[in-house]
Amino acid sequence: MLAERLPSVLPELPDDAAMEVTSLHSIAGLLPSGGQLIRRPPFQAPHHTATVSALVGGGSGLARPGAVSLAHRGVLLLDEAPEFDRRALDALRQPLEHGRVRLARSRGTAEYPAQVQLVLAANPCPCAKPAGDVSCDCTPLARRRYLGRLSGPLLDRVDIQVTVRPVRAAELVQVSSDGEPSTVVAGRVATARAAARERWSRLGQRSNAELPGPVLRRPPWCLPGPVIRELRARLDRGSLSARGFDRVLRLAWTIADLDGRQRPDAEDIREAIGLCTGEAL
Repeated sequence: MLAERLPSVLPELPDDAAMEVTSLHSIAGLLPSGGQLIRRPPFQAPHHTATVSALVGGGSGLARPGAVSLAHRGVLLLDEAPEFDRRALDALRQPLEHGRVRLARSRGTAEYPAQVQLVLAANPCPCAKPAGDVSCDCTPLARRRYLGRLSGPLLDRVDIQVTVRPVRAAELVQVSSDGEPSTVVAGRVATARAAARERWSRLGQRSNAELPGPVLRRPPWCLPGPVIRELRARLDRGSLSARGFDRVLRLAWTIADLDGRQRPDAEDIREAIGLCTGEAL
């Protein structure tokens, strides 16, 4: 449910991105009636039986775009992620890293953009019972094998890992006004996106996610030593990869942008580490 609503808090696509998205849907024969540009970020949620070709593209003759390209500039949800074929999941590693899919076929080679926000949703075990539930018959080994279907290299390309706790009856029936409507969240996201776009425009980038890691590790954008002390320690201990190091930095910049601050501080780095490693609840 959260993933399905994620596009509603994302800004509308600018002209160049709207042209890309509309062209991809036109190639796939999925252009909406009326022929207008697609302005809303797309949302794709393929079934867990989807093949490699369905996810990354393929077909006879000239390859057609798959779900990862049809979700370009939007959201790709893989619900029940461990149930997907492992080959299909691992085929996403290259598009997630480079933002493009290159498909070679007998009649030629096709390249499609694939810059997506990937959302993986998974139950804690095959029976889908919460951890600690007395009615769960799954052994610890079965749980490890189930979640082990999501390979380490794939998870290393996931910025945020969050455990969603079961909702209690009191929380479900409670009438509360603490939540924020999507319009409020969308306004905050639009402000953060505008700040990132202004900051990186001179480098030809529009968001923190698109920024190459080396840029964030060199002046003038590198953060002071005291701010990234814990991050460097994690890298030296091997609990974070070099790719994870850069992803924490990008996420920390996004956290600062959402708070309306110019640069991340040590608390932003700690929060980003917790989100990337799944330690934050």
